[in-house]
Amino acid sequence: MSDNRALVREFIASFNAYQKPDDLERIMAFFAPKAVYHNMPAPPVSGHDAIRAVLSGFMGMASKVDWVLHDIAESDAGRVLTERLDRFQIGEKWVELPVMGAFEIENGKISAWRDYFDLNQFQSQLSG
Repeated sequence: MSDNRALVREFIASFNAYQKPDDLERIMAFFAPKAVYHNMPAPPVSGHDAIRAVLSGFMGMASKVDWVLHDIAESDAGRVLTERLDRFQIGEKWVELPVMGAFEIENGKISAWRDYFDLNQFQSQLSG
């Protein structure tokens, strides 16, 4: 397995280990200082402070996180692609969201992360 794929697997594992707000710093350590995170339904954000704010927003809603990695691949350019089922326990129910993610890695850090999913599917589970 390539170093890039191993890094993304570790990144996903850090989300699954998330139990308290302090754990967010372990997740943030994977990012390059000027990394860009684009959660496709929303505008992209850049830099640790902006990424931390976005992640703490949706991680703060969940008492447990379980991201199931179905497939992982790496392009010739070194981009890592993931097919996942991102699960968040919110209250007593699990919200599940199929996600396709793309990661760009530079010098052992994530320099860009894009997630593609259906926001309506997420929101409908929250309200239903």
